[in-house]
Amino acid sequence: MRNRIVQLIPENLRPQATLAVSSFVLGVIFLGSWLTAARRHLLHPSYVSADVLVLFFLGAGCILSSLCLVYAMIEQSLTTDRGGEDEDADSAIEILRKQYATGAVTDEEFERRLNTLLQSEDTAQREQAESPAFDDLVNNPANADAPSTAELNMDRSR
Repeated sequence: MRNRIVQLIPENLRPQATLAVSSFVLGVIFLGSWLTAARRHLLHPSYVSADVLVLFFLGAGCILSSLCLVYAMIEQSLTTDRGGEDEDADSAIEILRKQYATGAVTDEEFERRLNTLLQSEDTAQREQAESPAFDDLVNNPANADAPSTAELNMDRSR
């Protein structure tokens, strides 16, 4: 079971995941201790001592920090996923340069492969630039005779 869970977490995020789980468990322990110590005082909070409040704040802080770590891991994972194509293209050029430096590729072969890689990057960038953005699709109605959103708002304000 543990191996299946470990396989779900990318290797570069495992230290953060371990810290998040440890922090969460520690927070649960602190909050459990707080509940045990504050059980008789829950109805009268004015009688709660400082050490009981410290247990509560430590527990809540540990749980909140673990949630922040999980959020940061998700953001890092999404950012890594978005930037994957550019990194692959750069790594392909770097691999080609290393092959050329070691003499595994001739001058002509290097230039041919490099031009192919650069053309594929240019094509991808051109396709991305030509595809309409979401804002353009929302702001430009399909029917050119239809009034724009700004024109409709102006009519309402009059």
